[in-house]
Amino acid sequence: MLRRLLVPLAITLVTPVLGCSGTVSTEAAAVATPEGATTRAPVAQSTHGPLKLAGDALGDVPLTASQRAAIETLATATEARHADDRAARKDLVVTLAAQVQAGQIDRAALQPKIDALVASLQKAQPADRAAFEQLHALLTADQRTAFVDAMQARIGERVGKAFDKHPLKQWAEDLGLTEDQRSQIKDAMKQQWQASAQGHDGPPWAEAKEHGAKVMTAFKQDRFVMDEVSPAMDVAAKARKMTDHMLGIAQAALPVLTPQQRAIAAQKLRDRAEGMEDVGPGMP
Repeated sequence: MLRRLLVPLAITLVTPVLGCSGTVSTEAAAVATPEGATTRAPVAQSTHGPLKLAGDALGDVPLTASQRAAIETLATATEARHADDRAARKDLVVTLAAQVQAGQIDRAALQPKIDALVASLQKAQPADRAAFEQLHALLTADQRTAFVDAMQARIGERVGKAFDKHPLKQWAEDLGLTEDQRSQIKDAMKQQWQASAQGHDGPPWAEAKEHGAKVMTAFKQDRFVMDEVSPAMDVAAKARKMTDHMLGIAQAALPVLTPQQRAIAAQKLRDRAEGMEDVGPGMP
């Protein structure tokens, strides 16, 4: 649950996921078109999360050997750059798990963990944004279109699976919630969503979807500059909003759970913490 709440919709995350800092204007005349035979095969297969999703999508794009090597280099650098935020996520989840089992959320104790995560994401953000510009410069117009189409198809598949099997339903089953408990927690979550939606034109996912679609459409064009297409995200504000929402739900749900259910929930969080290596770059 924590991982899904901390990470925005996949369509937002997969855009700036490869590279180094700076702002690069990429025009058609500057696009590198290495000569030689092309092949189709996924790249960046040792990476995680949205970065691996992008690598899988690039498997639908015919790439030359030199393009493939350059992309692998960018992906490796990005994966290493996000080691700190993967560790920070794990630390945050482990701390939260202990609080869930104890039945009391201590926001003050969690704040340093959240701050550490935000700091690591802020540090990586400029490089992540510039990396997508570098990927644009490596690909031809046809390759960019093929990549965007492949990304959109994969994202659509993931969103569809998420709707088919909602993760919160699985949590309810694993915890053995009664109908009364489900109703109480559902009401608490509804109140949280309504509170978080105040001051916004629509739900958070709608804004994220619109943002991702805008960036991917611009990526097909000859000129692509992240600062022109999408201003840098305020990582601290985004983290504050999502963690406030997440912890608010936890605080509302904990009084409803039995000690045994809290123990199960805490263990599920610890299991997720051990899988934090599967979480790739986020909050660009």
